[in-house]
Amino acid sequence: MRSWWVVSVAVLLAGCGFVDKAVCDVPGCDFTAGEWSRLSALSGLGPVPADPSNKYSTREDAARLGQKLYFDARFSGNATLLDSLRRPVPYARAAAGQPSGISCATCHDPRRAGADFTSVPNRVSIGAGWYDVNGQQTVNAGHYKIIYWNARTDSLWAQIVAVTESFFSMGSNRLKVVWLLKQKYAAEYAAVFGADGYTLDFLPDFATSSSMTEPATLVDGSANPRAFQCVLVAGACPPDCVEQANDTGSPVPQCWPRFPLQGRPGAVRGCQAGRASEPFRDAWDCMAPADQALVTRAYVNFAKAIAAYEHTLVSTDSAFDRFIAEGPKSTALTDAQKRGARLFVGKASCVECHSTPLFSDSGLYNVGVPSSGDPVPTERDCPAGGVCDCVNGTNCLPWGGYDGIKKLKANGFLRTSSFSDDPTDTSRQAYLDLVLSDDLKGTWRTPSLRDVALTAPYMHDGAYETLEQVVDAYNRGGASSGFSGTKSARIRPLYLTDAEQSDLVSFLDALTGQPLPDALVTAPVLP
Repeated sequence: MRSWWVVSVAVLLAGCGFVDKAVCDVPGCDFTAGEWSRLSALSGLGPVPADPSNKYSTREDAARLGQKLYFDARFSGNATLLDSLRRPVPYARAAAGQPSGISCATCHDPRRAGADFTSVPNRVSIGAGWYDVNGQQTVNAGHYKIIYWNARTDSLWAQIVAVTESFFSMGSNRLKVVWLLKQKYAAEYAAVFGADGYTLDFLPDFATSSSMTEPATLVDGSANPRAFQCVLVAGACPPDCVEQANDTGSPVPQCWPRFPLQGRPGAVRGCQAGRASEPFRDAWDCMAPADQALVTRAYVNFAKAIAAYEHTLVSTDSAFDRFIAEGPKSTALTDAQKRGARLFVGKASCVECHSTPLFSDSGLYNVGVPSSGDPVPTERDCPAGGVCDCVNGTNCLPWGGYDGIKKLKANGFLRTSSFSDDPTDTSRQAYLDLVLSDDLKGTWRTPSLRDVALTAPYMHDGAYETLEQVVDAYNRGGASSGFSGTKSARIRPLYLTDAEQSDLVSFLDALTGQPLPDALVTAPVLP
């Protein structure tokens, strides 16, 4: 009897910690049942689910082709040295007009969570020019419900379609992409897409140089006004080319190949043959609509192959995942990380937005991040009638989700479009149904926190260099000014102590997954 009383007193004096370590085998001692339940719901990120809009998303042959395309710098275009508002910038990946030499992997290294570590300074991404936002990781990207910081695309493949032709990103164009596919990847392309009737046989087989800028016999690239046009025969357009009325006032007709070597949709609808302000002198817009459709379909398939590769990039088996799998007595987390985990789902309220095993709810929130840095536009940079117009709400980049949802609604490459492999896929309709109201201004999509310790800088504009700065910003309730719109009611001071902030950062360190297999994340041999 006395021995029982001694043990009981010892237990009472030691407190719950003694019980946890001695006999506690169920949640409730180190963590309350509610805390454990909320933490458990964040664990176990599985494979990316199949994408109905991309029937090739789970095919290994498509992913193998996509990996090559992801690492192939030949698909990029020339440096523009412009930012998102078409303002000149001091440098980019190459001198203006020279090949930028970048691939998807340049700004999204899959060996390091698919984040950008090569842009200098490391705030926003730099490609052909300067982005207005921080590059996001491609690892785990297939798990997002909506793509891009401002939610302007609803699938990975549609995002790739957009950035490949962006004048400050890849700076390329769909005709160049499809010609390069024909030159280097025709057999692999046919193996993936041929059963569905998609080959590159519609393109002629005349010889081209490795840089895809001069057909050896058909196109004259010597004189700039007639660059990439067919060589006239006795002053006339040869039969295998197409004559267009000259928009420049010159009596000499424009004479283009049926499928020009480079071109993309211009700013002005219709054909303005030879107009210098249009991309590649409006070569694309002067093509026959049926031929445009063939090229665009091949261009979309290029993007779907890359998306299939990105579907294989999933971060797993973090220390946090092991901790949840092993139970509350696991030593996979340090004591500081366990304290940070309790804060994450408790006092710090991070789980309100960083929910699901992705550690993101894919929602749009204004968290009070100041727009800062030379290439990051503010409302002052966007006057009425400008490239970015925040007076009339036209391409108002600082408005984030407002601008993105507006662009999503007008996007020609939606899951419900003719380019989708299942146009009945309405799984992203909730975003399309969002009303363009003041509530959306200054909102940005919740990023995943998996591998977050590897993906500095942070926030949509790279405003914070370290996780300590991020936690401090949230602890203060976000910035008081310098951003568009109104902060979400969720963003309020947290009153964390210095020690608690340190514990929270320690927990975020525990979300780093195991390195992906080398064969999956290194450059393959390119044709």
